[in-house]
Amino acid sequence: MGKVITVWGSPGSGKSMFSCILSKALTRDKRKAIIINGEAGTPMLPIWLPEQIIETGASIGQVLSSVEIDTSLVASHVTILKTYPFIGLMGYSAGENPLSYPETDYSMVLQLVSAASKLVDFVILDCGSNMTNVFIPAAIESGDLVIRILTPDLKGINYLKAHQPLLVDERFHYDRHLTFAGMARPFHAFDEMGYIIGGFDGLLPYSKEIDRCATDGGMFQALKYCNNKYTNSLNKVLDTLEQMESCADTEPVLPETGNAEYEEEFSDE
Repeated sequence: MGKVITVWGSPGSGKSMFSCILSKALTRDKRKAIIINGEAGTPMLPIWLPEQIIETGASIGQVLSSVEIDTSLVASHVTILKTYPFIGLMGYSAGENPLSYPETDYSMVLQLVSAASKLVDFVILDCGSNMTNVFIPAAIESGDLVIRILTPDLKGINYLKAHQPLLVDERFHYDRHLTFAGMARPFHAFDEMGYIIGGFDGLLPYSKEIDRCATDGGMFQALKYCNNKYTNSLNKVLDTLEQMESCADTEPVLPETGNAEYEEEFSDE
């Protein structure tokens, strides 16, 4: 089973960009990852891949509205980066909106994540900010590692205060989440904001180069533009995952089977 990493937090904090950067870092040794975004209000497939033609049948909406979700169904709806075949993407397609499919069922999100984790080494759940979308709480529940990213300002702090009461159930492991300050700029009052929320575990500073990658359709090129503070936060995630894998090595692992065609396309050259 692959590790599930959930990224959630306040609007405009750089969650999707961090998910893309993290996916590149995790797959540098040719391990495989899938990024899943369940926000129909802003379809991510055309944003991730503006120059890659996406088949109309690739939408995650078709998976979540199915009767049952298994590895074959998930694999058939993964879009693979043509320039970097170790990363797969799942999201809504261009032109779709929250009314394009029936209302998403919480249990179906759990099934989707479980099936995806049997296909690759890492599943990154890129969440929106609207907690009424059941994808977000289900993703937080599913995460082996949960990362919350907040803008270090009053909007970010009050977003957290508003949503913390929704995550008090033990299955959300709220106190174990890593907290990063996203889109951080020098004028932000990090110490004061950190004191209010219990501290930041790292910074994800704003940079013009990373912002340009987001606006120009090159989100998977942004890793090379990360400065030391951004890289330190990224390494904290990688170190945490490595520790989790070391612990898992002491437990027996059963072989998993997935979609052969998908696995072949993800195979090492």
